[in-house]
Amino acid sequence: MKSLKLGLIGAGGIARLHLDAMQKIDGLKAVGLTSRSLPAAKQLATDYQIPVCTESVDEMVAQAKPDALLVLVSVDQMFAVTKKALGFGLPLFVEKPAGISPEENLELAESAKEQGVKTMVGFNRRYYSIFHKGIKLIRERGSLLGVLVEGHERMPQVRGMNRFSDLVLNEWLYANSIHTIDLLRFFGGEPLHIESIAHRLHEPRGDQFGAIMELESGGIGQYIAHWYSPGGWRVVLYGEGLTVEFKPLEQGRFTDEDFKSQEIVPDEEDLQLKPGFIRQMQAFADLVREGKAAWPLQDLEGSYRTMVLAQTISSSVGLSHPGGERRA
Repeated sequence: MKSLKLGLIGAGGIARLHLDAMQKIDGLKAVGLTSRSLPAAKQLATDYQIPVCTESVDEMVAQAKPDALLVLVSVDQMFAVTKKALGFGLPLFVEKPAGISPEENLELAESAKEQGVKTMVGFNRRYYSIFHKGIKLIRERGSLLGVLVEGHERMPQVRGMNRFSDLVLNEWLYANSIHTIDLLRFFGGEPLHIESIAHRLHEPRGDQFGAIMELESGGIGQYIAHWYSPGGWRVVLYGEGLTVEFKPLEQGRFTDEDFKSQEIVPDEEDLQLKPGFIRQMQAFADLVREGKAAWPLQDLEGSYRTMVLAQTISSSVGLSHPGGERRA
């Protein structure tokens, strides 16, 4: 097996999670690191014994000579950094979201296609072992009849953190809700027909969403989110004589026709580290080595389709909730 040398752009907490995952996979080695915060990059390089740490991407690529790159920067920097990284022509892993809007994501996807760059966007929940076990349980009994995704956000708390820029907060649908919206496509395939209602109390792109759609799998997809009502993320799969529920998303249970429930136990790798990260990194390594993307991997084009789905779900936001204020 060919050993792969990886270069990282970004030195925040997400970089540590990816480095931890790399250490669990044979044949992967982080050889270079760069960040706009050089002190943080130097500390990370020391902690993980990364030999090259530079101030610029160009220097890092020139010195470390990686086989592939990972873009692990903040949301507001993702578009510019990814666009530059594509110019090196190396296979590219991009943390989600790939840009702050469908338009940015599309530009990146088109650039990757023009330059022949293989890409992967980090939808790590696609690699949860309990999700795959849940799908298997449904299919063993028959068809997937429906997918319900509840993507409630905690906007009062998020805005109170003073951690994100106004740009990111105002585009929270793409910056964070993309996590849950992508699960509709993951579980049920592409949406074929969508009807949606979106209201808003405070957020420019809406903060209350209800959508129903026909999915490629033949099932009915539903998306519900109320950002100013206490709640959490939940997914329910409806099958023939079986219902599978994930709430929180890292825990799963199934209920059979006799209303007997049983826990879905995660694989050991999802208990060792942040769920999905080891399998996700293995999928990227396979992409680099073989040049082919295997489901459930999403490249920049796939990420764009999820962005468009999010845009469609919010498209009727002009129908503001009666009494709700509008924020420009």
